[in-house]
Amino acid sequence: MRKLFDFGKSGLFALGYVGDESTYLSDLSSMANTIVSETDLARNIKAAYEDQKEINYYYDDNGDLQQRIFDERTCRYAIETGFLAPNANRAYPDEKIFAVFTKDLYGNWSFVRFLTKYRIEKTYNAYRFGNISFRNYTEANKFIIDLEANLLPGETWKFRARAIDGYRPKTQYDVLQSYIRHVFEKLLGDYNDPDSKNHNKIVFSRDGKYALFNSGLLDKYAQDVYLLGEVFGNTGGRFTFSNPRVAGGKVDLIGKYNFAAGSLAPYPDVVEFFDDLDDIIYDSNVEIDLNFDNVRHIIEDGAKRNRFTRKYIALYEKGDLPAITSTLGAAIANAQKIAKRNYKYVVPQYRSARRGEPGKIQFLMPIYLDSQYGERPDFALVLDVVILGDSRFYTPETILELPWAYNNARVICKPEDTWLNPATIDSPLVDPDTPE
Repeated sequence: MRKLFDFGKSGLFALGYVGDESTYLSDLSSMANTIVSETDLARNIKAAYEDQKEINYYYDDNGDLQQRIFDERTCRYAIETGFLAPNANRAYPDEKIFAVFTKDLYGNWSFVRFLTKYRIEKTYNAYRFGNISFRNYTEANKFIIDLEANLLPGETWKFRARAIDGYRPKTQYDVLQSYIRHVFEKLLGDYNDPDSKNHNKIVFSRDGKYALFNSGLLDKYAQDVYLLGEVFGNTGGRFTFSNPRVAGGKVDLIGKYNFAAGSLAPYPDVVEFFDDLDDIIYDSNVEIDLNFDNVRHIIEDGAKRNRFTRKYIALYEKGDLPAITSTLGAAIANAQKIAKRNYKYVVPQYRSARRGEPGKIQFLMPIYLDSQYGERPDFALVLDVVILGDSRFYTPETILELPWAYNNARVICKPEDTWLNPATIDSPLVDPDTPE
């Protein structure tokens, strides 16, 4: 099971994918405060592997990072580089530097970074909702549980069953976790944009150590819930919001956390994801552009990612693409008929910024291939909005399983239609918008 080393390659490349080949040697040299050659590193890595100078980590059922022998549950693999980090930690001077590889949820190993053992455990014990970070899973889960307990009642903030997130359990209220992450990412992305409605909606303390934002949630007394956290690594407005908590009143914020009174008059307003109400209302008269490329992408991507039911995956593997296309086209046509009679049937979603693309409003159309209307649909079809001059089209972008669809839709508002109900949906195994 330990057979990770590829003797046909050398050094770190024998262990997995090295993310940035142009800087990995300079990164290690800087940390070790000495010039590291590729030859020396390759020799050290091979010797360390043969001598088993490595640490294998996994997450236990409580979400905590633990050491173990190398097996199928190993998700972090650290191997000695043969170099030391001088004065990396006052308690442990001249610590050994490890090359740390991470296994993604598809079982692929990739190079992450160079870290000391102390920093490995501190870094990977942390739990993140995007740019919101907690010291460990236990603190993140407690935060979410306490927050949910104080919210205005009447909404379900978790799926029917929980899954894992990066080889560890999600928090108890995973819908709420996703919502907070999306809200903060939107505020963070728009903070420096003077043309955005979310410009400057994060407030900082005078010394820049703390930040405050409006979560968009209401507590049980129908009051706005503001979240306060520590600012870490602020570069050009991008930072990690660490160890969040529900903020107290102005006396607490000004006296204890050094906020200026003027910055809290008024408090930051709620996040806005769209410019006009028409942006989030599906127009059933707009044509859906079902061209060859769109249909091919939806079918191929859906089959390869197991987002179709087994029946249609089997048809794809047999090469019976016309059968899938025909059924999919009929399902879209039926959804359009229903949408003409119920404008809430196709719901808006917010897709967060990713891969250099800005966030945007899209629509989620329920698709029933075999299941009956009124039951759970097989998946949601994501429709992109394309405007060309005076013409407007919807173009199919991808298909989403229902938990992803609900998380994205809930960012804008709580879906009212019965086809998208978290009480009937299991949590997703993989979040497509969250890189490892």
